[in-house]
Amino acid sequence: MIHYKKVSAAVCVIVAVMIGNAWAASTLHIGPGAGTKCATGCSGDPNLIAGARNVDIYQTSGGAATLSQPVLFIMAVPTQYDSAMPALPITVAKEVNPYPGGTVTTDTFTFAAGGTYGLINPISDGFFGTMAAGQELYSFLGLGGANNSNSFTNFAEEDEEYLDLTVTSFNIHVYAVNGNLAANGLINLSLVRNVPKGTFFVAYSQANGKAYSVPFTEAGLKCTY
Repeated sequence: MIHYKKVSAAVCVIVAVMIGNAWAASTLHIGPGAGTKCATGCSGDPNLIAGARNVDIYQTSGGAATLSQPVLFIMAVPTQYDSAMPALPITVAKEVNPYPGGTVTTDTFTFAAGGTYGLINPISDGFFGTMAAGQELYSFLGLGGANNSNSFTNFAEEDEEYLDLTVTSFNIHVYAVNGNLAANGLINLSLVRNVPKGTFFVAYSQANGKAYSVPFTEAGLKCTY
C-alpha cells in the first residue's frame, strides 16, 4: 500500500509537469513595426527598437489558434522616467493576418481591465504597480502559464548594458488591443514619441486554454527617442 502511494505521487508530478509545459507557448515576438527587417523578431535578447514610434506583436506559430481578444500589450517603464509616460501611448492599432501580405484591419484599444486572463486589478487607468528586484513580469501581473524570463534582473541588466541606465524598479502599464492575432499574424501599434527610453515591451493572450507570451530574448527595448 505504501509503495502504491509513492508511485502515484511520482506519476502526479510527471503529469503536472507535462500539463504545465503543454499549456504555455512562448511564440509571441516584439518587433519595430510592420515592414521592417525585424518585424517578426530578431532574437536580439532583447530586440532593440530605436524610436519605438511603431512596435509590433508577431505570432510565430503557423499552427496557433487565433488569440482571444483582447491581446494584452505590456510596458515596463523605468520608474524614474514614468512621469513622462502618456496615459494612453497607443495612437493606432492595425492587424495583418497573415503577415506579410494578409488582410489589414484597424483595431481598437483601451486600458486593460483587472481579471482579464487573471490580470490583477489596476491602481489607476493602465497602471498596474511597480515591479522591483526579485520579481518577474507575468507572475507579478497574475498572468499564468507564461514564459518567466522577463524578470526585473534581466530588464535592469539590459538597461545598464545598452543604455547606461541604472533602474531600481519598473512601473508596469497594460493595454488591451481588441484585434485578431492569428497564426503568423501581426498587430502593429503606433506609439507617441515620448514613451520613456529604457521601456520594455511584451504581450500576452490565450487561445483554447493555452497561454501565449513573449520570451525575454524576443522582448522589445526602446533605446532612443
